[in-house]
Amino acid sequence: MPHSYHDLLGQKEFWAFLFVLGWLLLNWPMLTLSYGYAVMGIPLILIYITAVWLAIIIMLYLFDRGIYE
Repeated sequence: MPHSYHDLLGQKEFWAFLFVLGWLLLNWPMLTLSYGYAVMGIPLILIYITAVWLAIIIMLYLFDRGIYE
């Protein structure tokens, strides 16, 4: 039986998975991969941190909005 999108968002394990995924993406080994590189004069580490942070915020907003509709 297929699970619906609403059922997935209501599970505490899914929220824990998102937390762990965010923690891993902002962990020290992942951050050191982009150290020392630059794109158009902007350090790549700043672009990486901003992109991950923005993706986490957008996912949390969309998932939280999806639960209450």
